[in-house]
Amino acid sequence: MRQMTEQAVEAHDISKRFGAVTAVDGLSLTLEPGTALGLLGPNGAGKSTALAMLTGLRAPDTGAVRIFGHRPTSAKARARMGVTPQAAGFPGQLTPRELLHYAQARRGGRAPFDDVVTAFGLGPLLDRRLAGFSGGEVRRLALALAFLGRPGLVFLDEPTAGLDIAAQEAFALTARAFVNDGGALIMTSHYWAEIEAICDRITMIDKGRKVLEGSLADIRARMQARLFRFTLPEGKAPPDWLPARQQGSHWAAETTDSDSMLRRMVGEGLGFHDLTVEPLGLSDIIARMSRKDVP
Repeated sequence: MRQMTEQAVEAHDISKRFGAVTAVDGLSLTLEPGTALGLLGPNGAGKSTALAMLTGLRAPDTGAVRIFGHRPTSAKARARMGVTPQAAGFPGQLTPRELLHYAQARRGGRAPFDDVVTAFGLGPLLDRRLAGFSGGEVRRLALALAFLGRPGLVFLDEPTAGLDIAAQEAFALTARAFVNDGGALIMTSHYWAEIEAICDRITMIDKGRKVLEGSLADIRARMQARLFRFTLPEGKAPPDWLPARQQGSHWAAETTDSDSMLRRMVGEGLGFHDLTVEPLGLSDIIARMSRKDVP
């Protein structure tokens, strides 16, 4: 008999209202160990509120959340999850070493922190007071605290906001290694390449409701669109029938019928060069979702 995998996250029909505004409306999702989920959507879609309910920072008005079978506010759930909020506020008089020791004690004193100190380049900062830290340095510490002791589940809200390229790369390597080793991860991000590099699945929400869910390949297939990128002779613009937008030296146009578009571009003698035909990137998918033309 096949043993069922324990779910890292189970959320059933959770909703949250703030006065007359419904921030999250009937959201359900599950996440297994060894999986990374990108929670995406336009600004104001409800992503941060959803994370707050999943982590137990806010109670849902309706529905229920379970973390490894326990309420997110329970000691058993908290012992198995790490969290990096969008804004991390640490007492300025403390040092990273003191915070890491505190978090280590909260996890039973068995969580070595040398690995996260190395991963996020915190060695030279360990004994400095946080009051003098830059935003990027605070962010690196927040990420180290989330991954400390390799918890079973990590929640990350815009994890690389304010990080330089080297720190972003270190985060991506750490996050993917964590997932490959059986950890579960939920993150929001506006960096599409980061989502594509780290996440196995994507859930998109808009106005608090789930509108798309699946692997990136599945979502691209459901969008039923391709992206044409091409250049035109200097001073020439696309005709009115071709809804292209300029991206640097190239033009980009979406189509659900690649063959017909290519035939017309050739037939009308546009004189285009350097044509590539690609699946939609995450930024294009989010833009289409915002325009309400998601199938």
